[in-house]
Amino acid sequence: MKQRVLTNQKSYTEEQLEMIEAIRAVGELIQDRPRRTVYRRYALVNDWPQPENIVRQFGSWPEALSAAGYEWNVDQQPEELERAPKYTKDEILKSFHRYAQDVGSTITLKKYQMWRKSVHHAPSHYHIVKMFGSWHDACTAAGLEASVTYSKAELAASLRQAIEEVGFSLSFEAYREWAKRNNKPSTKALLHRYGSWSAAIHAIENEIRLNKQQAQ
Repeated sequence: MKQRVLTNQKSYTEEQLEMIEAIRAVGELIQDRPRRTVYRRYALVNDWPQPENIVRQFGSWPEALSAAGYEWNVDQQPEELERAPKYTKDEILKSFHRYAQDVGSTITLKKYQMWRKSVHHAPSHYHIVKMFGSWHDACTAAGLEASVTYSKAELAASLRQAIEEVGFSLSFEAYREWAKRNNKPSTKALLHRYGSWSAAIHAIENEIRLNKQQAQ
């Protein structure tokens, strides 16, 4: 059951904004409102904020979901909303092979999700990642070329430019505003690639400092 995402105008700290982006990223990947247990699996793989820390920041998981823009209906039980069939590796690979016949050998998550809407019993991104460990590993096992919107070099170049223009210790919100003005990769794209905002900043700032030292 796909959940409607709402617009939230409250003011949040940089840490809370990073948590909100992580929740939204998982929600987009699974095309549903993330349960706490589902979010935890993605957080462990991507080094995103842990659900316990999110609950401490927002008071409860439903409040965190609300901050991320998801409706919360207390009359609906999460386990009932997200109950879904299980898939074996062979079943997932067969689904990928059928995708290749219908769409082609290059696959993106967006294309797969669009294709999945027209196919009965095709596994979700959540079940694919749960079985194979990552989307990329599943695509590789199926012999498909996983395409991404931005390469790591492109994301690094964007973040490097932002730091050079705005300054070191670039905040999550400052980059978000800079990216909107300059039509650059989103914070979500950076979080997907680096795992966390602090990891992205640390990697690029160290690279800039090293380049400056070598140039001297």
